[in-house]
Amino acid sequence: MPDRILSLKSLYAEQLLQLTSVLSDRISNSDVAMKTRQVIFPLLLACVTAATLWRAANPREKVVVSLESLNLMPAPEFQLLDQNSRPTQLKGYVGRYRALIYFFPSGQVLDSDPVLQRLREVFPALKRSGVMVFAISTPLNPEQKTKAISYPFPILRDTVAGQPGSCSLRWGRTPTVSGNTPSAKIQPAVFLVEGTGLVSWENDFPKPTESPLDLINALVSGQQ
Repeated sequence: MPDRILSLKSLYAEQLLQLTSVLSDRISNSDVAMKTRQVIFPLLLACVTAATLWRAANPREKVVVSLESLNLMPAPEFQLLDQNSRPTQLKGYVGRYRALIYFFPSGQVLDSDPVLQRLREVFPALKRSGVMVFAISTPLNPEQKTKAISYPFPILRDTVAGQPGSCSLRWGRTPTVSGNTPSAKIQPAVFLVEGTGLVSWENDFPKPTESPLDLINALVSGQQ
């Protein structure tokens, strides 16, 4: 029995030594971690303070981007009658659609105009994608006016094209004419007005797209 008691005491003593060793290691590691934090935190604080002071002494230059620098400005407004003699205003569509505007000469036969025909073919797809189409010319002759009724988008007439304040003149599609001169001939062009009512400008007038059919196809495919 005494031998057994001694054996148990020896076992307990050994376990107590092991526990003491583990606690000692943990306390030692905790001290090291605490000392490490005490060194690192002041260094980080010093770095942040230095960076803040440097930024205050060297502020970033403000870059101001204006709409003019991007050549985007409000599109000239118009109010014209369509092929059904209904008034149409551009501002009535701003905010809801982008506007694809096609100026064409009235002497053009509607069914032989490749841009008009392409617009006629893809108009449903354009409208679904949020693009409204407007075609603008001087008054059509009776035969072409009858054909225009079958087109699904407004074909508008600028009866005073070239006169001061006229739609075609404000869009840069006609020269200025005097009051006694018949309406000027319209130069063909296509413009894309963003839903914000802005359009690209060049010098004093909106800038037409370089390739109307490519633009139309890009709009249909969703690439524009």
